Amino acid sequence: MRSLLTLFDKPTTKVELAASSPAEHAPASGLVTVSYEIAAKAPLEARLQLFVGDAATPAFEKLLALGPEPASAWLALHGSLLPDGTTPLRLEVRSTKGAPLAARTLQVQTRNCTPVADLARRSLRATGVPLVLDGVCDSAAYDYDDDSLTAWFDRSDESVEAHLQVLASSGRATADEIAALRHFVAEGYLEIADVVAPEHLARLNAALDDAVARKVEGYEWGSSQRLHNLHLHYPAIRELWLHPKILRMLDLIFESPARPCQSLTYVFGSQQEYHQDTIHLTSFPAGRMCGVWTALEDVQPDSGELVVYPGSHRLPRLYMRTADIPKVKDDWSEFGDKAVAAWTDLLGASFKRQVYRPKAGTVLIWHENLMHGGSMRLDMSRSRRSIVGHYFAEGAIVYYDSSGLPGSLYEGEHA
Repeated sequence: MRSLLTLFDKPTTKVELAASSPAEHAPASGLVTVSYEIAAKAPLEARLQLFVGDAATPAFEKLLALGPEPASAWLALHGSLLPDGTTPLRLEVRSTKGAPLAARTLQVQTRNCTPVADLARRSLRATGVPLVLDGVCDSAAYDYDDDSLTAWFDRSDESVEAHLQVLASSGRATADEIAALRHFVAEGYLEIADVVAPEHLARLNAALDDAVARKVEGYEWGSSQRLHNLHLHYPAIRELWLHPKILRMLDLIFESPARPCQSLTYVFGSQQEYHQDTIHLTSFPAGRMCGVWTALEDVQPDSGELVVYPGSHRLPRLYMRTADIPKVKDDWSEFGDKAVAAWTDLLGASFKRQVYRPKAGTVLIWHENLMHGGSMRLDMSRSRRSIVGHYFAEGAIVYYDSSGLPGSLYEGEHA
């Protein structure tokens, strides 16, 4: 019947469809994002459909009002619900009566054979989470109350010790690594001294000097502005981003390969309010993200030092829905007011503020939920050169709960 109807539905309006996905070029884990843009020469209503593999029934569809101005949006598929390997995705635009208007096929690659991917897949299937997210990611979609998904380092003392004993007896971790992991469990962070060699430090600082001289992102000397993703432009920063000692420790924490998400570089202290990363760099299952902070110089007093609150990683995680904050588009003022108030209530007077002044080349790895921030710069002439990276366990669902956007990970080979 549908095919007969389409004989009488002869659209005269041309429709153009463009679509792309990072997973066309490298295997994705977690979310597979598909961006699309649709335009029609004249206004009309049409239906967008997404077909997965050779399925005859769409996995997703929605009604769109199209016109000459291109409509841009994105869909995100839960990669752990797709077959491991390559899967064809077909986007079709049809008239409301079913006549084909435009189509585009993408060959996306997924890599979802890690223990974390297995946990995510099991939970998604058990709770009936849909394959496709349409334009927003939110913590309400996932079962964060399932204790069976809890990371080993967030479990009971007995369970943690049993895990560390297995690592030690099997030779999978050295005595020093076990001690560092034990500190991570107790305090919410661990420190690795002398990670970055002097020669590498020199190249890192030269890269930062070059970025400042070029005024990357409009940087003005003396500001607390952070520079985004300089690893894309400077080999020395990329080497740090993929440093084997950092990845080794993160692999032990995650029990899955660690994948970097972004880099942030600072010349001076950030002066950022204390916060949990969970609401910005969000993982499911929980606990599968860590921040990594590297000192590029000996940190001096009054320079706007990093501050941490040991033990605060045990506090409840704050999400946009639990704090009753709408997703942020451009204006962060409401988020700042409500989130900082919620974090202040969580901290109370129970946690001691610790100022962090490491030597150059030292790396700090913190739990995703550790409360931390940047202190005020009391001496504006003193720099605090540092680089922050955020890393997720391969197979975790990665998104930004504050904005509702999907995250993206580096999916190439480790350095």
